[in-house]
Amino acid sequence: MSEEKTRNQPAHLNTRALVEAAVMIALAWILGYIRFYRFSAGGSVDLALIPILVYCLRWGPKWSLGCCFVNGILQFFLGGGIAISWQSALLDYILAYTLVFVCGFAAGKKLGWLWGTVLGTIGRCFSNTLAGALLWYMYMPETFLGLPMTNPWVYSLLYNGAVCGLCMVLDLVVLGVIQAVPAWRKQLLDRQN
Repeated sequence: MSEEKTRNQPAHLNTRALVEAAVMIALAWILGYIRFYRFSAGGSVDLALIPILVYCLRWGPKWSLGCCFVNGILQFFLGGGIAISWQSALLDYILAYTLVFVCGFAAGKKLGWLWGTVLGTIGRCFSNTLAGALLWYMYMPETFLGLPMTNPWVYSLLYNGAVCGLCMVLDLVVLGVIQAVPAWRKQLLDRQN
């Protein structure tokens, strides 16, 4: 077994990946308190995903899956998650934040910070949209954004698209600044080997 571990990745990198995951989850927790906007029906525009996205871009999908899964569980249990059932907790938090791991597929790629953030946001939005249409539909307002709402899928996609889209724009701005400064890019976004 140690021969296989040595062949795949040195032990010190395994330890480093785990420690960085813990630090990034803690940073995400702290940055989650800096809210730029809070939506009335749930969700907020904040910087919480920045450390998680940075981790995904540094370590790739293998390590990102575990980090994002733990982040999703902690977002629900420690972040005062609101759920109407276990299915809601699963789709709105655990699966939604776990799907951010797809950002890791962009690790080490040209413009990876850009399309990785978009992929991670789409994954999160997909799960949130499922939860909204399947579980939260009874709270759908009669109008949203000046449009009459009769279909829970349309409402859920519009609502979650707005929440996730605004978060993605903020994430892209911050990651774009990091990408533009060579020293920051090297320290924060370069893929780990």
